[in-house]
Amino acid sequence: MKKILMILSTISILGAEQTIIKDDTTKLLWEDTKHVEQTKVTHTQAVSYCSTLEIGEHNDWRLPTLDELLSIVDYKRYKPAILKEFSHHNKDTLYWSSTPYVKSADEFWGVSFKDGSTSNASISYDRYIRCVRGIK
Repeated sequence: MKKILMILSTISILGAEQTIIKDDTTKLLWEDTKHVEQTKVTHTQAVSYCSTLEIGEHNDWRLPTLDELLSIVDYKRYKPAILKEFSHHNKDTLYWSSTPYVKSADEFWGVSFKDGSTSNASISYDRYIRCVRGIK
């Protein structure tokens, strides 16, 4: 089993604290703001939100793939089944991914941080989002 090294970075933006989680193993930065536990949106809105997100000097955020979301699941935990470095999460519903569900053109995969399970959902459903960007 691979060991994941996470480094926490806190950035202050316009007086509001915004947190980014850095995963040196996957070379990804994750949004960890209150928004990820408070706002449910359709898939189209999720893609739009991530593409316009600015945290710190970063403005190249995107919706994560299913595999990327699964990389932050901690199957040794339950409610939430997410790595302990993350402060913000909603443990009872799906988070959108950018990975399409092959059997239906209007569905995408998501991950529940309740237990780390995956499920598909229609793009018109409201789900939570957590944006990601690659480390350059």
